[in-house]
Amino acid sequence: MIPINYHHLYYFYTIARAGSITKACAELLLAQSTLSAQLKQLEKALGRRLFDRKNQRLTLTEEGRLVLDYAESIFEMGKELQDAMRDRPRAGRVAIQVGILNATPRAFGHALLECLLRDPSLANVTTNEEDLASLANGLKQHRLDVALSDIPIGGQDQEELVNHFICRIPVVLAAAPALAARCKKFPADLSALPFILPSMPSQIFRQVQDALAARFITPRVLAEVQDVELARRLALAGHGITPLNEYTIAASLPAGGLKVINPSRSLGIYESVYLVTRKRKWPNPLTDRLIVKFRALLKKHHLR
Repeated sequence: MIPINYHHLYYFYTIARAGSITKACAELLLAQSTLSAQLKQLEKALGRRLFDRKNQRLTLTEEGRLVLDYAESIFEMGKELQDAMRDRPRAGRVAIQVGILNATPRAFGHALLECLLRDPSLANVTTNEEDLASLANGLKQHRLDVALSDIPIGGQDQEELVNHFICRIPVVLAAAPALAARCKKFPADLSALPFILPSMPSQIFRQVQDALAARFITPRVLAEVQDVELARRLALAGHGITPLNEYTIAASLPAGGLKVINPSRSLGIYESVYLVTRKRKWPNPLTDRLIVKFRALLKKHHLR
């Protein structure tokens, strides 16, 4: 015999999270009288009052807070169970859902997928580009197994999420060879040359602005773009000098299409790479291997 009616427990969990029976009714599509009756049955089964009712408002009792802690763990495990089953569409092989922070250099995403597609255990990979808040929510709701980001996810999400630092990669100025050849004196000649700069919310936006100002460079800005791949393509076409991380340049085709301007003089700017996962009792079996392989792949290019 099951000692607890888990439907009743789920209704309590929904009421506690919604803050009122009225809001929970709208979420559950149940009548208020039905939900109130189910809640009373749970309180009777547990022998404890779970809410104080004052001025038509519900406040969790001390016992109610304890039950809510258990309910959150129970239904979180239920979500994890559903995700684990979704990740195993074929016997012996595993699917994985990957989130990529929008504006993260596409070369990193390509490298990540290369690591996954070479894994013999892979059944299927699904990718989504999203903003940081959506990535964090996707991980917490088990919609994503892992997320690629150039910044760690912080705040309250740190209690549920784990930031795996992969490496940090130097950012340099690059241009098509003909344009790069026009910079004979660094940094004096740069003020006369066209630039394609990152725009917000790029993580290196402010760093690039500060680095140029510190060298008394007043760039002739032709464009400000958020997409690193677009900036790379514009630079390849000879339209301007652009700041790119060394991995993006190393992976850029055609080989030799971009030249680093004054490689001996560092800008002191770095782009960090993180993989973010959710704390789980049974993680997706591909994620641990992916973190190791991804870190090794980037470090093969002598990156920090």
